[in-house]
Amino acid sequence: MTAPRAMTGRVTLGNGEVRNLASPGKRLAARIIDGALVLVAAVFLSAVIRGSDSFFLRFFLFMVVVFFLLLLYEPTLIALRGQTLGKAMMNVKVVGAEDGEIPGWGKSLGRWLLPGLLSLIPILGGLLSLLVYVSLLWDDRRQGWHDKTAATVVIDV
Repeated sequence: MTAPRAMTGRVTLGNGEVRNLASPGKRLAARIIDGALVLVAAVFLSAVIRGSDSFFLRFFLFMVVVFFLLLLYEPTLIALRGQTLGKAMMNVKVVGAEDGEIPGWGKSLGRWLLPGLLSLIPILGGLLSLLVYVSLLWDDRRQGWHDKTAATVVIDV
């Protein structure tokens, strides 16, 4: 009996190349690093453009800044390099499942849209977004639903 692919930690890409899958721990660490970087940038930008004494308006503005920073940050770096700064620090990379190449703009944006748009739903959005990311834990190729949507896998480099 052969072990499932996730148990072996390897994946065969559509081009026949066999690569090591990034571990869930490395992916989580990369996500935390990226989140911290975006948070610092959002706090700085929100302080610069602060224009109201209303807590709710400032909070809303902060959330808008975070959303757009994430929209610019992750899809751009994944499209151009296959790695965000956090992924580069953790030595992992997003590649197309079929060809092992850097995803490009379409896949990169598609990969970001599912959790990104879900996060806009008040109250439940954050939990639904989290579910998208943790779904990699029960997949044989360690693909979260966002990876499946874009036909990507995350590999060690």
